[in-house]
Amino acid sequence: MKKILHTIILLFVLGLFNSCEKFLDAPYDNRVEIKDLEDINLLLANAYPMRADVFTEILTDNFHHYATTMQASNGATYIPIYNWEDEFSDAITTATPTHAYSHYYKKVYEANLAIEQLASSGISSLQKDALLGEALLLRAYNYFALVNLFSLHYDEANNATNLGVPLITEVPKGNRELYDRATVKEIYDQIDKDVEEGLALMKKGVSYVPKTPYRFTLASVHAFLSRINLYKGKWEEAAQYADLVLAEKGVIVRKMSEDVARKSSSTEAFWAQEMMNPSIHPNLLLVNQTNLFLCRPFGYRLGGFYLAHNMFYTTPSSDYRSHQFSSGGTVIDSVALVVKYANQPNNPNAAQARYDCFTMEEVLLNRAEATLRKANPDIDKAMADVEAIRKERFSAANYRTLATPANVSEALELVLRERKLELIGQGFRWYDIKRMGIQVEHRMIRTDPKTANILAPNDKRTALQIPIQARLGNPLLDNQLNPR
Repeated sequence: MKKILHTIILLFVLGLFNSCEKFLDAPYDNRVEIKDLEDINLLLANAYPMRADVFTEILTDNFHHYATTMQASNGATYIPIYNWEDEFSDAITTATPTHAYSHYYKKVYEANLAIEQLASSGISSLQKDALLGEALLLRAYNYFALVNLFSLHYDEANNATNLGVPLITEVPKGNRELYDRATVKEIYDQIDKDVEEGLALMKKGVSYVPKTPYRFTLASVHAFLSRINLYKGKWEEAAQYADLVLAEKGVIVRKMSEDVARKSSSTEAFWAQEMMNPSIHPNLLLVNQTNLFLCRPFGYRLGGFYLAHNMFYTTPSSDYRSHQFSSGGTVIDSVALVVKYANQPNNPNAAQARYDCFTMEEVLLNRAEATLRKANPDIDKAMADVEAIRKERFSAANYRTLATPANVSEALELVLRERKLELIGQGFRWYDIKRMGIQVEHRMIRTDPKTANILAPNDKRTALQIPIQARLGNPLLDNQLNPR
């Protein structure tokens, strides 16, 4: 009996040591253990950010506030954002600046983790090149979002002194690392470096570049470069990178006649679900999300923010884009939502939501604008890009080309008007307001001019304030807030 007991104890002790050894082998902070390129490939597939900046639509002239239809719980979250206030909701689970800041830095961390693992892998292969290029581009994309949300717009004369955001290019090793804000110049220098190196590596390992619309391809990288240069005011480069996208993909835009036919034969919820379906629409880069209502303020019937009346009433019914406006409230309310994503309208439990990062329509509009702003403007070429979109926005019977503008100024006004209509609800108008110095007026009561809150051209409030939650985690930021 004693021998049996000793044997049992010995087996128990050996098992305990074995368990301890396995425990000690596990990552101390529960990080995913990365062993090979396939692990990194999986990490990158999940490292794409959400369109956490779509909430910016309510900062623009695209939407107005209508208190009567706002769900009471939405007021505390979204009214301060609508009024460009510095103190806003600290919720990180909904569409707010706080959530955007936290989310994009989480994705910076994941990109940095992939870059670090690839650099230390000792592997030399074309697949590694493609993965490292993708990781660099993801870091650049996240910093581009952060600097355009929380800093003043790109301005070469002042970038070296204007506050950017904390620049983190390594995986933090300490328990709580603190970071000062870099300058806008330093952030853009890092973006440029990452995009240049990332694109070169993706070209080198092009046979391993994913073909899915949910990950960067050469075409979507060129679309990204077109946007970066447009925001910088580098018109020649913005047009040249748009040319590369169109050379690879062709001028293929959404056929809205098919969308409208689909809507008439199904429910509005199903139609919204299919609006960004890559199997039937030519999207360059999408992100696939579930159960996160990123467009809640303006895509929800009780959200309280509705399509601006000048857009609602000036878009003719013959324009298929008017079918994206979904009436809400009553005839007296005269309010409408913009239906472009699966989890709207009033459908927060959609099984799948796809948000666009880059579309062919944006690329065409980038090129049209850049073509008019560069040293040798070409009105006819710019108008051809606009008409490539417009001809798919009307039936054959209703389509008429626009009259040729008399001068570049008129042509530019037309292009920007089409840009505003075509991209409404997709989260890009705020950046256009910042870069072009457009004045915006917001009213708490839309018929009362006395309540107007005015965002002046180049207003300092276009740099959203660093969220309180971020300052609690990094006290250095308390002394580096955006000036007002």
